[in-house]
Amino acid sequence: MAAPQRSLQRRVWALLYTGGKDFTWGHFAVVAVIIASLVLLAVQTEPGLDPDMRRRILLLDAVIPVLFGAEFLLRVWAAGADRTFSGPGGRLAYFRQWVVVFDLLAFLPELIVLLLFPEVWATARWVRLFRLFRLLKLFAMFPAFREIGQAVRDAGRRLAATAAMAGVMLFSSAVLLYVVEADAQPDAFGSVPRALWWAVATLTTVGYGDVYPITTLGRIAAGFVAILGVGLVALPAGILASAFAERLGPRR
Repeated sequence: MAAPQRSLQRRVWALLYTGGKDFTWGHFAVVAVIIASLVLLAVQTEPGLDPDMRRRILLLDAVIPVLFGAEFLLRVWAAGADRTFSGPGGRLAYFRQWVVVFDLLAFLPELIVLLLFPEVWATARWVRLFRLFRLLKLFAMFPAFREIGQAVRDAGRRLAATAAMAGVMLFSSAVLLYVVEADAQPDAFGSVPRALWWAVATLTTVGYGDVYPITTLGRIAAGFVAILGVGLVALPAGILASAFAERLGPRR
C-alpha cells in the first residue's frame, strides 16, 4: 500500500508544486480561482449591486478560502515526495519558505473569520485585504516572475543602499523646506513631519501641487530637490535593469 501512496504523492506534487518549470492544469485551476476571487472582490464593492447577486457572490466567496485551504493541505502532504521536504525536518523546511507563508496569508485569516465569526465575515473589509497575497501566490507559479524575484534578490544590497540614500534625501529635504518655509506657511511646512509630505511628493516626481513653497528661497530649494528626485527615481531602475541583464544575459 505504501508504493501506490508514494506514487500518488509524486503525481500530486508534480501537479501542484509551484517551484518547477512546467505549468500544469493544476496550476491553471489555481490561477483561475485566484483571478475569480479578485474579480468577485472588485464586483462586491459596487454599492448598487443587486442584493440577490451580492448573496451569490458572498456564497462563492465563502467557498474560495476553503478551496485554497484544501489545495494547501494537499501540497503539504505531497511535499513528502520531494527528498528536500520529506520527514518532519523537511516539512519544517517547507514551511520556512516565503511562498508558503504567503500561501497561508492568502486564505487562513479569511477562513478563520469565516468559521469563527460568520456574522461579521461579510462586512469585514480588512479581511479582504489578505487576498492581495494571492497575487504573490500567482507570481510564484510563473517562471518569468520567479526570474524577476531572483533579479531583485541579486540586486538586494544595491537597492538597500538606494533606499537608505532615499531616506536621507527625504529627511534632508523636509528639514530644508521647514527652515525656509515654516514662517510663510506654518500649516504646510510648520514642522518636519508636515514638510515630509511635500518631500515625498516632490522626490518621487508625483508633484500633487497641494503643497508648494511660495518664498523665493523656498522655490530655489524646491527646484534643487526636484532635480534630485529625477535621479532618485532613475537610480533603482538602472540597478534593476543591470540585474536583469546579468541574470538573463548568459541564456542568449
